[in-house]
Amino acid sequence: YSAARKTAPRTKRGAGARKEVGVFSTESLTSLIEPLLEERGMELVELQIVPGRRRTIRLYIDHVSGVSVGDCAQVSREISRKLDAAQPDVDNYLLEVSSPGMNRPVWTLEHFERFQGEELRFEMKEPWDGQVSFEGRIESVEGEVVKLRLADGRLLEVTVDALRSARLQIDPWQGRRKS
Repeated sequence: YSAARKTAPRTKRGAGARKEVGVFSTESLTSLIEPLLEERGMELVELQIVPGRRRTIRLYIDHVSGVSVGDCAQVSREISRKLDAAQPDVDNYLLEVSSPGMNRPVWTLEHFERFQGEELRFEMKEPWDGQVSFEGRIESVEGEVVKLRLADGRLLEVTVDALRSARLQIDPWQGRRKS
């Protein structure tokens, strides 16, 4: 789901100069958006700001029971109102709100606990046994350690900080495992 704000007519100053208005940072957007999502029991999975003539603010949201198109539409409307109230002079942006999809990123201990038993692809920051890219299954979380069962059967114990990235690999024909 995405909702677009209409662009305001350009106003020229001087010799064709264009006024830059309302610069949003990732931090300012996160602090504006997260409380709204937390009220609904949702989490902000990822936030992207795509530069361009028409800046795109892309949000990926999730809920334990999933996210519907209606949820995305409602969140989009509420966030648009908050953005307008926070910086009313910002007219040229596109807001996209969607679920993270089946191959969602996993990066906190809570995520690894929630998705125990699921398959994932991940990359280490430093090579382990000569490689950095792996496929495996989330075996368990014990304290600060995540145990990952690799595709070849070996068990890898890592901290979240040792991972560069991790994404679920859910087969659309089988769906999620019931852990």
